[in-house]
Amino acid sequence: MRCSPIVMVLFLAACWTDAPAADEASEEGAVAASPTTGMVTIANVFDPASVQPGDTVLGLRVESKNMEQVSEDSLWIGEVVFAGDLVVQGVYQYHPDWPQVTTPCFHVIDAGSVARVPRFAPDDRIAEDGKIWFCFVDPDVALDLLGTPEQPREAVIAVDYYRARRDVADTFDTAELMEAIDLGPAAYATLRER
Repeated sequence: MRCSPIVMVLFLAACWTDAPAADEASEEGAVAASPTTGMVTIANVFDPASVQPGDTVLGLRVESKNMEQVSEDSLWIGEVVFAGDLVVQGVYQYHPDWPQVTTPCFHVIDAGSVARVPRFAPDDRIAEDGKIWFCFVDPDVALDLLGTPEQPREAVIAVDYYRARRDVADTFDTAELMEAIDLGPAAYATLRER
């Protein structure tokens, strides 16, 4: 009997109910997310002060870190790049500021997928909507593999080089699209809901 890729991903996500224990090279937390909105209530977080290149977070290797604090008690801003195969399920769509920003993006809405995405700890000093989403650094590859994002659609994809970004101004995470595992039905633009 053969299973579709989406069935396999969902099966694996359902089997992975216990998050791996945090160890010396890994800063991980528990995740609770709505399966329909992807809103995170408790994030899988890493400590930007202590994570270093070569560390492992949620099974992804820290490729590079470019973080800074303006003062001792200020917000950590910058970027941490995670290398490794990251499979996520969600909705492929335009950036929430489309048409000013035409980059194709992906909103991770599946709770099992959200559990695999490294996140900064929430901070009261900046406004964050709690959604787990990113845009593609290679929009032409996204258009080739996933089609136009004019009509949002559900999908299961594999990405690499996930860049978690934080700044005091608007910014967003990015990733390199490696594979379109399954393209699902049409959906609505979940990132435009604020």
